[in-house]
Amino acid sequence: MTLVELLTASLLAAFIITGLVRLLDLTLDMWTKGEVRREGLERSNTVLALLADDLRSLHGASAGDLVIDWQPFDHDGDALPDRVWPRLRMVRQVGAGALQRLQMQELSDAERQAFGMGSTLAADALPLPDPTGLIEVVWAVLPGDQSSDPTGILLRGERLLDDETRDSFLAGGFFNSSGLPPVGSLMEVGGGVLWLGIECATQTTLMREGWQVGSELTDACTSWDAFGRERPDSELSARNEPGTGMPAAGRRPLLPRRVRIVLEMERARDQKRRTTLLNAVTANSTRLEVDDGRRLPERGSFVWVAGEWMEVLSVGEDFMGVRRGMRETRPRELPIGATVHFGKQVVVEIPIPLHDDDWRVGS
Repeated sequence: MTLVELLTASLLAAFIITGLVRLLDLTLDMWTKGEVRREGLERSNTVLALLADDLRSLHGASAGDLVIDWQPFDHDGDALPDRVWPRLRMVRQVGAGALQRLQMQELSDAERQAFGMGSTLAADALPLPDPTGLIEVVWAVLPGDQSSDPTGILLRGERLLDDETRDSFLAGGFFNSSGLPPVGSLMEVGGGVLWLGIECATQTTLMREGWQVGSELTDACTSWDAFGRERPDSELSARNEPGTGMPAAGRRPLLPRRVRIVLEMERARDQKRRTTLLNAVTANSTRLEVDDGRRLPERGSFVWVAGEWMEVLSVGEDFMGVRRGMRETRPRELPIGATVHFGKQVVVEIPIPLHDDDWRVGS
């Protein structure tokens, strides 16, 4: 073999090895992204299934209620609100098993001893639950402990409707002036909530061409008060504005026809893989240069960068084209090195059964 042939063979071998390495790297990258996407979707779907079950079981008779409002929070510790998170409080119907479970949880040790069961209690030793089968449920998103983390923590609580030992979730003072619930009243459902959007269809909302939030009769709204008592505070957030053309409250709660939930979650380990801005960005720039365009979401996704929501319009190897100031945030100057946060969006639309009954078993 001549020297030329040897060099040619070496070059061919090098090209083949390089191609195989790139193919392997691409395959592993696609597999990793697929696994991350699958795990994220599973978490989001689990959360939405629980929330959807609560909303589908809303009680529509006189004992029912539903309040959806928004509370601003200061995530980054600069004493100025930079995130607005939703809260849902409702009265829903449950079965006898769920009622007995709540009874067991709310009994004191002394009451457990009275049943002769020590620190545990058999379900058949409990008194019969309230035949109406109603409980209060609350959902809320609160900031995490890290000021650098833009995500929130999703919490849920439930109590018997006739429980006189605990404050009602629907009471005006249940959340304090800072938007926080009593300590221990709610349980964590999951962290890493980057966005939780809630839209309600009124009696006049048209949804044939998609959901549109606004002030027209045909638009959807982002807050709800089943008895029209102005419980969502519109001075705290524009998202607390009531729907247009809402009828006057009556003896029964007024419930939305349909609720649309949009959830985007970003885990802590996802944040470590996010790309960052290569340069500082002015408030009117729509092209953002990043260090790795492969780590950007697909077109049509939403990203959170240094306190501003943007919609991704295009993606390149080292840049993304965006629409600035989305989701009621304002365009601002973005610092170099800012992380591009995003989560896989999961959407669910929940039809609300309208109950016309108002009865009590045994009455």
